[in-house]
Amino acid sequence: MITVTAIPALQDNYIWALVSETGGVVIVDPGAADPVIRYFDQKHCHLEAILLTHHHPDHIDGVEPLLGYLNTQVPVYGPFDVLGRVAVERVHEADRITLPSDMALTVLSVPGHTTDHVAYQGDGLLFPGDTLFSAGCGRLFEGRMEDLFNSVQRLGSLNPTTRTYPAHEYTLANLAFAATLEPDNRLIAQYRGQARKQRMQNRATLPTTVGLEHAVNPFLRTATSSIRTAAEHHAGKTLRQPFEIFRELRLWKDHFIAREDVI
Repeated sequence: MITVTAIPALQDNYIWALVSETGGVVIVDPGAADPVIRYFDQKHCHLEAILLTHHHPDHIDGVEPLLGYLNTQVPVYGPFDVLGRVAVERVHEADRITLPSDMALTVLSVPGHTTDHVAYQGDGLLFPGDTLFSAGCGRLFEGRMEDLFNSVQRLGSLNPTTRTYPAHEYTLANLAFAATLEPDNRLIAQYRGQARKQRMQNRATLPTTVGLEHAVNPFLRTATSSIRTAAEHHAGKTLRQPFEIFRELRLWKDHFIAREDVI
C-alpha cells in the first residue's frame, strides 16, 4: 500500500513522496533538497527512486544535493529535456516503471508546458507535473498550444476517480478565474470555500480527482455552453471548436490577476 505525502517547497511547489509500508520513498519533482532532507531526517525512511516530469529548475534542482546528502544512488527517471541538467534514465511514452515497492507507473507524454513533459500514472494515482492543476492547467512555455490542449484533454480522459497530484498550490488562483467564467457554477463556489478553509489552516488543497476537475476546471469544460459564451465574449468573436475556446482561455488566464490567490 502506498501513501502519498506533500512536501511543501519553494514558494508554492509540492514535492510528492510516495511512501511504501516498508519505509521506502519515491520522490516526485524535488525542486529543492532541504525540505526533502528534513522529511527523511524526521521519518527515518529510505529513498528508492526519483521521478521527474520536466526540466524546470523548481522541479529538478534538488536532485543532486539530495542524492549527495543521502549518500545513495537510486534510479532517477525523467524525459529527454532533463538530460544535460541531471543524470536520468530517460523515459518515453508508454514506458512502464516498476518501483521497488512493486508499484507500477506508466509514463504519459504530455507536451505543452515544455516540449518533452511527461506524467506518471498508475494504481489510481496521477502525477501530472505542471500540465494539469486543480481548476487550471500549465502555461505554454516551449510547446505548441495544440500540444497543451491535447495533453490536458488526455489527462482529463482518465478514470474520474484518479487521484491527481499537481506540482503547485495554484487552486485558489485558478478557482478565481473559473468563477469569473462561470459565476453560477455551484460546485466551483463550494470547492472555492473548501479551498479557502484549507489554506487558512495551511493545508494543501490537493490532491484533486479527474472527476472533480471536469466539474470545476474550465480547461476541461470547453464543450460547455457557459465556458464557450465567456470565451467568445472575451475574444469578441465566435469560437467554433473546443481548441479555439481552450486557446482563448489560456491566453486570457496568462494575464488574469486573481484577487485572492493567497489566503
